Amino acid sequence: MNLRLGVPITDEFTFQPNYSVYASKISIPNTSDQPYTDCPTIIPGSNPVAFNPWFPGGSSTALAPTVSNNCLTNGEASIAIKQAASEGLLVTSLVGYSLIWDTLDNRKDPSSGLFVNFHQDVAGVGGDSEFIRETIDGRYYYPVTDDVVGILHLQGGQITGFGTDSSLPIIDNFNIGPTLVRGFAPGGIGPRDISDPANISANALGGTTYWGASAEADFPLFGLPKELGLRGAVFADAGSLFGYSGQTNFSSLLGLPSKTPCYTGNAAPAYTQSNCITLDDERTIRTSVGVGLLWSSPLGPIRIDLAYPVIKGKYDQTQFFNFTGGASF
Repeated sequence: MNLRLGVPITDEFTFQPNYSVYASKISIPNTSDQPYTDCPTIIPGSNPVAFNPWFPGGSSTALAPTVSNNCLTNGEASIAIKQAASEGLLVTSLVGYSLIWDTLDNRKDPSSGLFVNFHQDVAGVGGDSEFIRETIDGRYYYPVTDDVVGILHLQGGQITGFGTDSSLPIIDNFNIGPTLVRGFAPGGIGPRDISDPANISANALGGTTYWGASAEADFPLFGLPKELGLRGAVFADAGSLFGYSGQTNFSSLLGLPSKTPCYTGNAAPAYTQSNCITLDDERTIRTSVGVGLLWSSPLGPIRIDLAYPVIKGKYDQTQFFNFTGGASF
């Protein structure tokens, strides 16, 4: 549920308070097709640590894991994500506001002007989450010629936990992809757990800080009547997501004493997960270039982008094609 009220201060400046409450939950499938949570559990009280048999993908038949066939080689979820899933339904209740500066000449199809939205939320008005989150999004439109419009888009965000445990649950982190740098998959940018050597792309954990910048030129398509509402675009994007602030030792989830020293994962005889994650939180500046097709359809703006990532992180996931319905660039 989201309640929002717009209060115009001047023709250009608007104050917009809001209240939101929503529920989130992470679920991890464990089937033969998606065996993402089938690693052996620890035998309680075992010293040194010993593990129960391995039942692949929810199977009722136990197998002895080997170095080439075990719960990691079949695609196990990060233990950090398992921790988030174990917390069940997370209710977030927050109050916030937006400060909006708008000098656009046309809200539907702008060719000049500035639009800036600074937004802040405070979660902890009831619910389970406790954080302060700020985001800013600014777009400047400039008519290069009568038909060509230049666009500069800047954005950024920061989220900080507070309360008895200031570390943020994964579900509250920013998880960003093509909305920040086109050419990357949803959740394809940012901190990752690289503990599992078989999972090349690793598990995205989300981050607490992001920034992005985009330069674009929109232009009419040669030979086509303007009445069709079709335009082309060329663009260049840059940005980054970083700042994982969650826990890295998950001994309690496995039934071990809190902060048990990290043991080696994917080791004989169980070939299972470690009780800790190996964090990759590089601040690589991701960049991409591409072209787009924009259509002002009767159902609203529709956009198709083809982007090529020029610079990416070692574990980032790419997605060259992106389809958008609604106002976006």
